[in-house]
Amino acid sequence: MKFAAVQMNSNDSVDDNLLLSESLIKQAKEQGADIVLLPENFAFMGYPKQLVEEIMEDFEDGPIQSSISSLARELEIWVIAGSVPIISPTPSRSFARSIVYDQKGKVVDYYDKIHLFDVEVEGKKYNESFSIVPGKQPVTVKTPWCTIGLSICYDVRFPELYRSYSDIGIDVLTIPSAFTEETGLAHWQTLMSSRAIENLSYVVASAQWGKHYGSRRTYGHSMIINAWGEIVDQLDIGDGIVISEIDLEELRSIRQSFPSLKHKVLNND
Repeated sequence: MKFAAVQMNSNDSVDDNLLLSESLIKQAKEQGADIVLLPENFAFMGYPKQLVEEIMEDFEDGPIQSSISSLARELEIWVIAGSVPIISPTPSRSFARSIVYDQKGKVVDYYDKIHLFDVEVEGKKYNESFSIVPGKQPVTVKTPWCTIGLSICYDVRFPELYRSYSDIGIDVLTIPSAFTEETGLAHWQTLMSSRAIENLSYVVASAQWGKHYGSRRTYGHSMIINAWGEIVDQLDIGDGIVISEIDLEELRSIRQSFPSLKHKVLNND
């Protein structure tokens, strides 16, 4: 099967972003993709205040979710909507929800971002917890081809999440992201490759790129990495897709000849 990751430079217009994501999903379908991953914040990259006052949606209702569901059904393709702002029980804060749609446009499962980006980078302060409620549960999804462990962006810095996935058995880790340019230059490839190598799994990472609202800039470099830590496709900057076969025979061969997942001694108990 083929897995594709979309790279976008999203702005504060939901309509414009949905048109762009539609064209890139269609491009992925034309190139034979069975599953396509959208980046974090694919439908809206604007000020958090606008997000919680105007953009966030009730779960399984609203223009962002309806658009992706309809497109998945029309193209008969699985779509992982990188992150969608979903209304939470906490006033003025949303969930950042990665939603998985099957080829009929039905919601298979979803994951709420657990780790929130509350940091300072080169004098710029980021406070995701001001507008986002963290999730609590890791989520895996079984597709007709493979099993996927879901995550979002800043999660990648917390390897225990991904080890919990490998402990129960997954083939692919998805990491939709909007990495800052500064942290991307320093850590992006190292983190993505590490998660692939230590879990002997494919990593599919879709990214935002370029200039956004205010002084926000994101790094791009969407990539697909195999279980040996090799980049099999990458897009540095620009709107587009990366795409690759997910070779489960090769995955099984690597895990059989290099069974590091069975050698774990320390536990978190």
